[in-house]
Amino acid sequence: MPGIRSLVLPLIVVALHPAHAQFSPALLQNVHYWGDGKAEFSLYAGEIVREGGPRACEVVHILVREPFDPKQLVKVDDWKKPETTQVLKLNQIIHVPTGLLIYQQMHSNFWRVDDAQLLKFSLTSNDSCGNTFKEARRLGEKLTYEYRTYWDGMARGEEEIAIPANGHFYDELPWLVRTIDFAKPSGEFEIQLAGASINSKKDSFAFEPAKIAFTSDERSINVKVQHAGGTDQFILDRDPPHLLREWKAADGTSLKMKRNLKVDYWNYNKPGDRERALANPMLRLPN
Repeated sequence: MPGIRSLVLPLIVVALHPAHAQFSPALLQNVHYWGDGKAEFSLYAGEIVREGGPRACEVVHILVREPFDPKQLVKVDDWKKPETTQVLKLNQIIHVPTGLLIYQQMHSNFWRVDDAQLLKFSLTSNDSCGNTFKEARRLGEKLTYEYRTYWDGMARGEEEIAIPANGHFYDELPWLVRTIDFAKPSGEFEIQLAGASINSKKDSFAFEPAKIAFTSDERSINVKVQHAGGTDQFILDRDPPHLLREWKAADGTSLKMKRNLKVDYWNYNKPGDRERALANPMLRLPN
């Protein structure tokens, strides 16, 4: 698409850990794209399946690079602090009205910039009945998974999740599909995929084989992920940064991009700022 290439010309390429061989770190490590101190802020018109059927809603995806404290696994206040780790954060923000109930959920992933490993994920969820919190933190090839829910028999707990070679989680897919090595116009490969954690109950993660296949044309890339629950389809821009335009999930959920901004959204916190940001053509990535 015209104009996009100028955003991402110089790339940093390093050798990947074998477990991540099908994915490229180029976009993750591109300081010319992420080093401007701004975030990708994407608004999607959604049909999210809740309470037995699809519900119309708006979903927000935010991608931003942050300095992380490797011990606390939180964002540091002072970015010049020594021994910080650079991460890329994806927030998936979901607000779904279902009659008198309202689902309000946010899932966060944090990937290390240096080796593309998932360092941490967390979830907050409420559905007008109760609150749930989950968090998983990496220690070597395992994640320590904690949960606090309002469901009987799963009030609280902690367990370890062993991550197999080439193992990933379903909730990573909106970012991972953008990092596929698209040097060829088509291709396919297999990964080990665990289920989603965007729900209010304790998860039982089981990694199962999944096949990823993609084809491309002059304007877009079509990525299909065939997994234990069915097939998800992702439509990306053909050119970097391969923005996610559409997502059709196996369960009937679908997202379609309405607007994408590159913006320091945390500074847009006054009445009317949302409308001003969305109307500002200088904040939009090329369409």
